[in-house]
Amino acid sequence: MSSQLFDEETVKALQGIFQSFKKPVKDYLVVDTLDDPRDEEEDEHHHHTHYHLHVAGEGCHTCGEAKMLAMELAKISNGQLSFDIVERGKAGALRPRYVPAFIYGSSGLNIRYYGLPSGEEFAPFIYVHQYISLSEVKLSSKVKEVVESIETPLHVKVFVTPECPYCPIVVDYFNQMALLNKNIMMETIEAIELPIEADAYGIQAVPYVTINRIEDYDNYGAEPVEVIPGYVPPDHAVKVLVKAERKIKRGGGSGKTST
Repeated sequence: MSSQLFDEETVKALQGIFQSFKKPVKDYLVVDTLDDPRDEEEDEHHHHTHYHLHVAGEGCHTCGEAKMLAMELAKISNGQLSFDIVERGKAGALRPRYVPAFIYGSSGLNIRYYGLPSGEEFAPFIYVHQYISLSEVKLSSKVKEVVESIETPLHVKVFVTPECPYCPIVVDYFNQMALLNKNIMMETIEAIELPIEADAYGIQAVPYVTINRIEDYDNYGAEPVEVIPGYVPPDHAVKVLVKAERKIKRGGGSGKTST
């Protein structure tokens, strides 16, 4: 099969993954297709309400590429992966915090990728669909047991860049954790493309993980309950999730905006 985006070797590798699917997966892709100068005026007057959907006044520079990627993957997958492409103005129920937003087709719609999944981030982007289709994850039984015990809703943000070698590992295991437990809202944020919160948190290196109260979902740059600066293995990361849950149960996590 010829492809506009992938070489022949990559197409064959993707086809092999898609052929392993036990059931089709359908994502939402939220994009901003509007190019209206009124958007800039609106954003300037309501910055805290609208800036999360794109950089104020600049539009969504990668939404077109995101749509191309979605269409190409749908073709390569032979129907095993499909995308419902939604304009941001009609995506209120999905509550995307940025565009482009890939909202994966898990039952809880609680796993998202904001930005264009390129470079090192393409692999976990593909793998999460395989986990969803097979209803299987690769975490150890010990880690799975702890993840499944979490009762408090948590908002996990993983900040990444396309060239980061350790970011895909962290994204991959947090995606799996969110598949196991709908109390975990998991977001991967491409920090170069969408720098607002990375700047708010003063992030100098990635991967960087913040764990926030779910009540602060729409509070951009809210003070985290816990952070993980850099790579840690999943057995360590899950301990931080548990620590965050305990803090929240005790009333911790102020939700203040970071400066």
